[in-house]
Parts: sequence; C-alpha cells; structure tokens
Amino acid sequence: MLKSLIPALGALLLCTSFGVHAQAGKRVDCSKAADPKACEQRAQKLSDVHKNAAEVCKTRPSAEQRACMHTEMCREARDPARCEDNARKNAERRDKVLETCKGKQGAVLQQCMREEYKKLPPLK
Repeated sequence: MLKSLIPALGALLLCTSFGVHAQAGKRVDCSKAADPKACEQRAQKLSDVHKNAAEVCKTRPSAEQRACMHTEMCREARDPARCEDNARKNAERRDKVLETCKGKQGAVLQQCMREEYKKLPPLK
C-alpha cells in the first residue's frame, strides 16, 4: 500500500507546485516599466475589463463567445473602432496560423503556432 501511495503523493505535490507557480506569475512585468505604479494600474484595469467581458459573454454559445469578448473589451477602449479593427486582424492571423498547423496537437501544435506567428509581419 505504501509503495502505491508514494508515487501518487509525488504526483499530487508536482501538480500543486504548477498551480502555485502559475498564480505567482504575471502576464506583465511592471517592475521594469518606467512607471511601475501606472503599469500595475493598467494591468489591473485590463484584468477587470476581461473579467467583466467574460461575465457578460459566458451565456453565449461557444461560436459567439470570442466575438462577444472582443466587443465587450473594446467598449472600454480609448478608440473602440480601432480596437475592433485590431481584434478582427488578430482573428484573421489566428485563423491563418491554425490552418497552417492543422492536424497537429499538444507541444507540436504550440511550437508550430509560435513559428508561424514569427513569420507573420507585425500588426500596424
């Protein structure tokens, strides 16, 4: 019994450490910004806008959720028309990359997508 419990406990600890590590990390590193406090405020505002959009769009069918999220998040933007245009361009880029990487899964898919995004010109 103890022999089967040790690997299970090890796997549980490993999974827990991934969760703790993921919570500690941030998408934006404001420590290197010119004004870290303003950076933190912008990051928090973006997080709040995303949470509100997710709340509004959660009842939509899955096919409509992405468009709903774009619309809701762009509603708070300084220039909503430009935001919508960028969202449309990003969706086109994503569709192009997914078409190129079609049939791949897991780590191979992620690597393919990274490589394909690097090949694309930056958005203007």
